[in-house]
Amino acid sequence: PDNGTVPNKSPVIVTGTCKRITSSVGKSTVLADRVCIDLVQSLKCTEGCWVGSSAKITALVLSEAAQSSFVPSRPFRVNAGPVHTYVVMGDGLSTKYLSELQAGDEVLVTDVISGEERPVAVGRLKVEIRPCVQVGLFPPQEDEGGPGDFGQVFLQQAETVRLGQRKGDDSFIRVTELESDGSAQPVDILLRVVGMGTHVGRAYSGKVVER
Repeated sequence: PDNGTVPNKSPVIVTGTCKRITSSVGKSTVLADRVCIDLVQSLKCTEGCWVGSSAKITALVLSEAAQSSFVPSRPFRVNAGPVHTYVVMGDGLSTKYLSELQAGDEVLVTDVISGEERPVAVGRLKVEIRPCVQVGLFPPQEDEGGPGDFGQVFLQQAETVRLGQRKGDDSFIRVTELESDGSAQPVDILLRVVGMGTHVGRAYSGKVVER
């Protein structure tokens, strides 16, 4: 903030919205070095990890425990996005780029229904070139993100990639269900919003702009 006060570094979980974004050159997908986080524990269908292109606004990408018509269930896996993406670590405060994540690191796993959180160790990172879509993340204006603040995340265009929602048993939307039409209405999802940016993964009270 410009008034000299120290922004709140404690994260809040809010219901925001998301929508697919077409790039300035008109592309609906980009090729990216996509990272799957394979954990040493199995996750429930309602559990996932917080990821985003900004550490201030992240979305809950759920595990691949849900059944799919294309591939077998992978309850230990979170398809987390490209290498530049932040992931929230097991302490619930710090972040790392997916490119920095290593086996043995602990990431924060959150249940979209109960809100319960736990640290889980990474067993392996799987990096492959895959088509990804850009998803805009918009917190409600009255919450920590503030008016005009928004984030984004790139995610693989795949049926198994699901964003957490707070809607009972219907607790997710698949990335493939997000419409690419510019006139499409935003979709409600859970967002993790924090008032401070990060420097080398730690909360930082100085001005940080990530676009």
